[in-house]
Amino acid sequence: MEAMDYETVRCGPLMTKEFVDHIKLRQQTYASRGPAGEEPLVELQALEEWVMVARERQSERDDNARRAKAIEANGGEAPLVVPINANSDESNSSSGQSKFDTGEKFDILMTCAANGVDALRNAIIDLAKAGEVDDVLVSLLQSNALNAEEAGDDGRAKFLRKVAEVCVRERSAAGFD
Repeated sequence: MEAMDYETVRCGPLMTKEFVDHIKLRQQTYASRGPAGEEPLVELQALEEWVMVARERQSERDDNARRAKAIEANGGEAPLVVPINANSDESNSSSGQSKFDTGEKFDILMTCAANGVDALRNAIIDLAKAGEVDDVLVSLLQSNALNAEEAGDDGRAKFLRKVAEVCVRERSAAGFD
């Protein structure tokens, strides 16, 4: 098992969607052979499952490396998160104007994501309470998820869809739907 973990780290970047497609193609070949192809088919099914887990682990390692790089670039501290004060008198949500443009909101969310799930959730809640979660932000998250999926980055696509879902839910909870 230890050897497999080593191979996961060593070969993680090579485990692309194309590789998974190749495994599936080979599975079809062995499945068409009937009983003679049963043993290699089972091995390929186990490999496919292992590759999915390995890709998730690789994605986690990549995320951790990005976080560590951001912390190192910031002098050993987590990157500064732009505070959002939903109770501020300067809030322009009642007049329909936003304090942040969509790109800034996206940057806030991604910066908070680099600091962990709790920071991300708190930022989403703060943005929602301030009336800053709008359809444009949700559309941006969803379109980035589609782009990530097309690029074969299923982990990032899943993450962005989840962020969009939580944004919509928190916007509703804040009474802005």
